[in-house]
Amino acid sequence: MNHLKNKEEKQKFTKLFKTHSSGIILLYLALFSLFISCSEVEPPPVVLSSECQLESFAFQTEFNGDLREAAIGKISNYKITVSIPFDMPTDGLIATFVYKGVSIKIGGNEQVSGKTANNFSNPIVYSVIAEDGTKKDYTVIITKIIPTIPKVYINTTGGAPILDRENYVTSTIKIEDLDKYYSDEVQFTSTAGIRGRGNSTWGMPKKPYRIKLDSKASLLGMSTDKDWALLANYLDKSLLRNLTAFEISRKAEMSWTPASISVDFYLNGAYQGVYTLTEHVKVSSERLDMKLVKPTDISGEALTGGYLLELDFHYDEPYKFKTDLKRLPMMFKDPDEPTTEQYAYVKNFYNDAEKVLYSENFKDPVDGYRKYIDIESFINYFIVQEIAKNVDGNMRGSCYMAIRQNGKIEMPLVWDFDIAFGNADHITWEQGATSAEYDGWFIKTCSPWYDRLFEDPYFVAEVKKRWNEVKPKLENLPDYIHKQSLLIKDAQVRNFSPVVNGGAGWDINKVEWNTKRIRGSYDAELSYLMNFVEKRIVWLDTNINKLN
Repeated sequence: MNHLKNKEEKQKFTKLFKTHSSGIILLYLALFSLFISCSEVEPPPVVLSSECQLESFAFQTEFNGDLREAAIGKISNYKITVSIPFDMPTDGLIATFVYKGVSIKIGGNEQVSGKTANNFSNPIVYSVIAEDGTKKDYTVIITKIIPTIPKVYINTTGGAPILDRENYVTSTIKIEDLDKYYSDEVQFTSTAGIRGRGNSTWGMPKKPYRIKLDSKASLLGMSTDKDWALLANYLDKSLLRNLTAFEISRKAEMSWTPASISVDFYLNGAYQGVYTLTEHVKVSSERLDMKLVKPTDISGEALTGGYLLELDFHYDEPYKFKTDLKRLPMMFKDPDEPTTEQYAYVKNFYNDAEKVLYSENFKDPVDGYRKYIDIESFINYFIVQEIAKNVDGNMRGSCYMAIRQNGKIEMPLVWDFDIAFGNADHITWEQGATSAEYDGWFIKTCSPWYDRLFEDPYFVAEVKKRWNEVKPKLENLPDYIHKQSLLIKDAQVRNFSPVVNGGAGWDINKVEWNTKRIRGSYDAELSYLMNFVEKRIVWLDTNINKLN
């Protein structure tokens, strides 16, 4: 229609041109142009939105595997604060977010909710961009929450004292994990028995204890069992040496490593200090998993195992023997009452192994010590004990050995490290070490059996191989120690504070028999432990790889 109309108008102007003067014609032309422009209507201009806003921000568990529960960000004045657990890695976190705008970027990099990973070790700026290019910046700041360590309350019936290591005292136990850091239970309660434990440690002011629950239970997410231990760590003013050694044990892949957690311990209402609640050494499906002999297993294949023995200079168990050559003090743990046949079998097996080990033909791959000794477990044990430079680790005390059915002598676990990691002067004058510090050999040169094993090039080669497999796993060990120190940051203050101030009353500056060196503060004790570990690993790396 517009086309026809425009044609008609053109015809009119042609006729007009023929009949009217030029001035009139020009007027008509101007009016015609105006008419044509008005008849073709242009669309209205596009107005771009300036809206740009970040409406929500979070770290969800489905995108962040190490996260126990969702961490929701709080948005205020273009700042976003998000709280995550203190041990949660900040590198590689994936955020989910909702925003208004056309895009959201960090620098020039597009961000996709639930997909893009970033390093949040330092504040990060998210830019929300509107259609018209308007931009709003939101700074994301990560804060780390340090949970309160669990509290263990034990009340004996009638407030009865715990007098010895033999007799359990009836009691009730309550464990609080208010931040639910270790398990989903805020509180656990049970009836239980409690008695003393330990050898030399039982004679110290800060007592260690053995707990037997009336019914099996999982404490703070650890294994399900009745038997537990509260380690006092009296001689260890860092309060972290046992935990550190157990972490090395896990890295070295020992057959079993006791799960352990730092706790505040209260006995009959009185604060006792920072303890380590740990799984007691025990053969079970959830701890040291191995088949044990039964009382009826007295011959044939059944007689060969399994057995768990403890090597300890206290030599205080009813069923025990000393090896013929090196006089190693062996005690039966499981079974604790072996039959005559079982006792004879184990004793003969150890003596045969020791005799072959110190024979001229000990290197023979078939008839030498390899016939009797599980090489891999002995090497893993060596790595843990040599790093720790543990005074009791040189076949002296708290050393556990096992024989599985039709198996060899195995070093399945490690225990008792309160006088390890440079925490014992007598490692030199009593145990023969050349240094009490991070340098020098200990287990290799000062331990029965190991002194002989290192004379075999095959064993040395296997040690070097295994060390270079384990060492990369040890790089984050200082970080582990640091995290454990953060957990007890407040608790250690109470541990070393006077009773009148609500503390346990232990003196961090008290000179103990194991060492004459006093470092003056908890921070100094912690620093010493961390430096020892770092330097020890470097020293061992150099010297193990030099072995021939």
